Amino acid sequence: MARTNFTTPVGRLVLGDLYKPQTTDAEGKPLVCKSGPNIGQPKVVYFFALAIPKNAGETHWANSPWGAIIWKVGHDAFNAVADSPVFAWKIVDGDSPIPNRAGKKPCEREGYPGNWVVSFSSGFAPKIYNRDGSAPIVEPGAVKLGYYVQVNGDVDGNGSQQQPGVYVNHSMVALSAYGPEIFVGPDVASAGFGAAPLPPGAMAQPPEAFTPPVAGPPVSQPTVSQPTVSQPTVAGPPLPNLAILNGPPPGLTPDQRLTALAQGATYAALLAKGWNDTLLIQHGLMTA
Repeated sequence: MARTNFTTPVGRLVLGDLYKPQTTDAEGKPLVCKSGPNIGQPKVVYFFALAIPKNAGETHWANSPWGAIIWKVGHDAFNAVADSPVFAWKIVDGDSPIPNRAGKKPCEREGYPGNWVVSFSSGFAPKIYNRDGSAPIVEPGAVKLGYYVQVNGDVDGNGSQQQPGVYVNHSMVALSAYGPEIFVGPDVASAGFGAAPLPPGAMAQPPEAFTPPVAGPPVSQPTVSQPTVSQPTVAGPPLPNLAILNGPPPGLTPDQRLTALAQGATYAALLAKGWNDTLLIQHGLMTA
């Protein structure tokens, strides 16, 4: 059986990218052509994985209509070799607890459990369409991991006796429905941010936070024959901290009188920003 075209049922994108090609393999080595006239030359691969729901009674992916096509192509290309446990079918059981070469268990990956997960690849980006294929979707990044799609592609034997398997290539993708987006990468909660101590001179607030407030004198109306109606005064700084105004022991320098609210700023730096002793004391940045 030669290269055979097929279309999947609706599944969920769980790995890879429809838009960005891979240029290195799982070990970080540059991808190169391993056969043909361009052998040894750099290449790119557009890879993604599709999680197709298991149907009732399916004990193996080959029991499905789409899986039967792949199964037949593999056996037609390699006969009994296709029954080897190392044969590369490009399909995994999403409920499997067996780790892959990277140490990741399919059953613990988002979107895998309850599905057969098929890996598609090609040297070209897939053409992307709406649900029924009546219009192309050309917006970059419009189809994300976690969305539901159908894939049209083909399957063929890889022609390798050393690493026998099948190629499962994509050609077209139709966006069927939206789903919760899947984010692949390190978990920010495991990064340990916020645990390191601050170095000397670091401030918890930006320097602008120490700019003194602008407070004007009270504004009142002139006296007239009618009862005087006073206007509200411009909001001034908060009331002073009386406990601070009681004062520390005498003899301290201005810098020594600064409190923790000064966030490590020096007395001279605060004066340069427009503060004075009265404002510093009123706002609790310095003791009287």
